[in-house]
Amino acid sequence: MKNLTNALTVLVQVVTFLFAAFGGFLKKIAPPDQADAGYSVGIGSFLALIVLMILTVLRQDKPGLKQSKIWLYAGILLFLIAASTSFLYANYLDAYTFPHDTPLQARQLSASDAYLTPDARRYKTQNPQAAAEDLNRNLPDGDIWTPAGLTHAKMHLLVCYLSLVLSIAGSIFCLLQANKLRVLSASPAMAADKNHGAA
Repeated sequence: MKNLTNALTVLVQVVTFLFAAFGGFLKKIAPPDQADAGYSVGIGSFLALIVLMILTVLRQDKPGLKQSKIWLYAGILLFLIAASTSFLYANYLDAYTFPHDTPLQARQLSASDAYLTPDARRYKTQNPQAAAEDLNRNLPDGDIWTPAGLTHAKMHLLVCYLSLVLSIAGSIFCLLQANKLRVLSASPAMAADKNHGAA
């Protein structure tokens, strides 16, 4: 029971660190409030904890250099996923939020031109260079993008954000495990166990 409590404590500390580190960076880059981001940020913490718990269960009890390399490769893979997802998320923020010169939490959701309402489509035909800000300024609230378009934009933002958070959390955890196993495999006690087993 003590091992379970210790493992859970470490996992909660990693998740807490992840969301509190760097001035709350992950919270600051969450989708705007209009996208119900509070839910994503909250559920992201729990999903990160669950992913870390699953990874802990997958880890074998015997530390060694081979296990360390597996964790290292998993950490690198998750890092690459996080890096690519971060660029995708930045593109989604540009495509699905406006105005771009305001802080992220103050932005509003938008959708692609494929989801314009008939009135917005007429306005866009007459003003081909009109941006989301222009549409918002010149059309009544709720008469720019269809609900399906806004839902589509919201889902892209939320799924991409959660993927980013989970891949960062998984990468950090895997790399911590790789370092821990590398240190354990290099420890004198571990070396003695290996020599004793060979004898």
